[in-house]
Amino acid sequence: MDIQLLNRVDADVVKTVFRNVDGSGSVTTGFGVCLVAAGASINGVAAVKSTAATWRGFVGVSESDVAINAYGTAIIHGYAGSVQLSNVGSSLTVTRGDTLIPSAVAGTFFSSLTSEAISTLLYKFSYSATTPVALSALADSYVAAVIRAI
Repeated sequence: MDIQLLNRVDADVVKTVFRNVDGSGSVTTGFGVCLVAAGASINGVAAVKSTAATWRGFVGVSESDVAINAYGTAIIHGYAGSVQLSNVGSSLTVTRGDTLIPSAVAGTFFSSLTSEAISTLLYKFSYSATTPVALSALADSYVAAVIRAI
């Protein structure tokens, strides 16, 4: 785990290492990652792309592209400059401050949850720090976000 030393210029950021064991491919920059919670891969490092089904193991957002069986770092607390949104098959609006949750596309996020329903995510969540360009059915987008996975 990498914890940034206190300073007055940058926001606090906490990072952790993970190993991509997701058999469906690379974990892309900005994808959510979850620790494996079943099977022989449980070791506190093995991770897959986040989905609603794996959310209890959510540890953060990948800082870089990570190939299968390679190691990478994830931001588990603090500001992430790149978080992948999904259009989830339709047009939607994500604005600054919206809570982001796992979408139907593994590793990506979208917003459809009220702040009051955060308990359904086990209090592990992220929220958008910027408003993306219009998100249509034809395109995905990135936003900056604040991650709260601890």
